[in-house]
Amino acid sequence: MKKFLLIAVISTLSLNLFSQTFKLETVFSDKRTETYLSYWKPLDADFETGSQYFSLWGYQLYFDDWVNGAYETEYFKGSATETFNFLTEIIQFTEKYKHEDKIVTYISGVQIKTINQLGFKYTLVYDKERKVVCMFKQKQWEEILHQFESYCTKAGINYEHDK
Repeated sequence: MKKFLLIAVISTLSLNLFSQTFKLETVFSDKRTETYLSYWKPLDADFETGSQYFSLWGYQLYFDDWVNGAYETEYFKGSATETFNFLTEIIQFTEKYKHEDKIVTYISGVQIKTINQLGFKYTLVYDKERKVVCMFKQKQWEEILHQFESYCTKAGINYEHDK
């Protein structure tokens, strides 16, 4: 009985010490493609403001049914500085290879690819399993970066250098 009580107390304490509750705040959203850039805002008051996490994520379909066939996928997750660098490098890559088709690179461990489709030039960002993508034109990637910078400025989040 003493062992059980001790395990229960240790479990409760460690759960409170090592768990964290977050609210996903939308920084950018594209409802047409169900793609989002979100800030992981900590809800616990005692959270240390060390790293500020952002993620580029979205919904994909197994089949044409949003109720039964949708699933959530994450393309990228990182600190404010990592996210800034990731978005900046996507824009630079897109600009450098804007006249090329099917050029592949890796930025922050994420596969990135250019594609020309019906005269439109897109940059694709693959999920971790390289099964699905989010794709935007260069102007859209620039808008995502702009909204990220605006959000960080308003929220007082340093994105140019990790502290």
